[in-house]
This record gives sequence, structure tokens and C-alpha cells, in this order.
Amino acid sequence: MLPKEIISDFEIIKHKVESERNEINNFLTLSNLNKLIDFLIIGEDRRFYKHKGFDFIAIIRAIRNRILYSKKEGASTVEQQLVRVLTNQYEKTLKRKIKEIILATMLKEIMTKKEIALLYLKLAYYGTEKQGLEKTLHSYNLIITDNIEDEICASIIARLKYPEPKFHSIIKERQIRKRTKYILKAYYKNGKYH
Repeated sequence: MLPKEIISDFEIIKHKVESERNEINNFLTLSNLNKLIDFLIIGEDRRFYKHKGFDFIAIIRAIRNRILYSKKEGASTVEQQLVRVLTNQYEKTLKRKIKEIILATMLKEIMTKKEIALLYLKLAYYGTEKQGLEKTLHSYNLIITDNIEDEICASIIARLKYPEPKFHSIIKERQIRKRTKYILKAYYKNGKYH
């Protein structure tokens, strides 16, 4: 039996998913977003289609790198990131992380992998005045139905790790540019995931 807190959070998630369902169904018909999903997987969760909401290999790697090299790195899947966005819970505690993993595995009860990816892209934070995919695309003078060039796809996904700040920052600009190049290179090497 699941704790009440997890059941309550899952009810919140289900409600938010249902309120977004029509737009996500519209997104599903847009084949131009398949490429953006590929870039998302390359940049954020390479084993997206192989795990059930959490990536045990990434978790072990992150723990190892933390212990051996004092290096902090993420191990969150797209599902876990979506759970964070939907519950608006970002505190860095072990309890929250465990709850997030459980909720991420429960998402498969109400959404397909593609719906999860699209909803995350739709709602994610890419920087100041770039809350959500449509506002982010607008900053590139694009709309949701436009074809998106590879470099723009990579640049959008880079902002998930390095959101664009309100005021110009050379350091953040370099991070985004470096991450964009890394994602583009990985995309050309690994190809499509869908």
C-alpha cells in the first residue's frame, strides 16, 4: 500500500495531465516534434525507452561519481523531471527523490512515453520568459507547427540544463553554447530514437 502523500501527489499529477490532455493530443499529431523528442532523449535521458520511469544505471553512476570524484551529476529521467514540474516539488532531499521515483514509475498508468516527453517539453522551464515550449519557440520566431532546425532543437534542450537567465550572462551563454554543441554532436552520432 502506498503512503497517503504519494497517492495525493499522484492525484495532483493525474488532474494536471487531464487538463493538458487535449493539447498533448494535438502535439501528438505534429511530426516535426519527433526530432525535438530525439534531442530531448539525447540531452536528458538516453535510456528513455528502456526504463520504466527511473534509470538504475544512471543512479548508480551518479552515486559512484559523487563518492569517488566529488562530482555532482543528475540521474533524473524525463519522467522524474515531469513529476517535479507537475508537483512543483524541487527540494533536494532523499525523501523527495524516492517519492519522485515512485511517481515517475506510476506515470505509465496514465501516459505513453511519447506523451510524457511531449508534456515535459510543453511545460518545462527553459529560462526567464521561456516557460514552456511555445514561449521558447516564439523566442526563435517559430511556432509549434514549424520545422525546427537541428541547432535550434539542441539549443532548446541545452536550456533544460542551463536555463537562460533574466539578465545576460557570459558564463551561462558559454554553458548553453557548449551544451548545444555536445547535444548536436551526440545527435549526429546516435541518430533517431523514435
